[in-house]
Amino acid sequence: MAVENATKAIDATQRYFFDYIITDLVMPEIDGWTVLEFARQNQPTSRVILITAYGAEDTKKIAQERGAWAYIEKPYLIDEIKKILKEGPERPNDNSN
Repeated sequence: MAVENATKAIDATQRYFFDYIITDLVMPEIDGWTVLEFARQNQPTSRVILITAYGAEDTKKIAQERGAWAYIEKPYLIDEIKKILKEGPERPNDNSN
């Protein structure tokens, strides 16, 4: 399922189960941190992948501390996401690095 904004993403996490949730960090109205927080509360077993164009080590560390499963900086290749998804449950969280 794809949604066009963070409000709909948060609503979806309250109505449906997702194995993976992929969200950008910087979005209008509601940011990716809020989506991550709602996902952690409503779908604790979902794996959240954060994507950002504003990558920095401190941002990655915060993402890890808040429970993101993976953190990808833009620009990225779709193959990066495919690799992460293919690794599935066997892939350790980024916070194990």
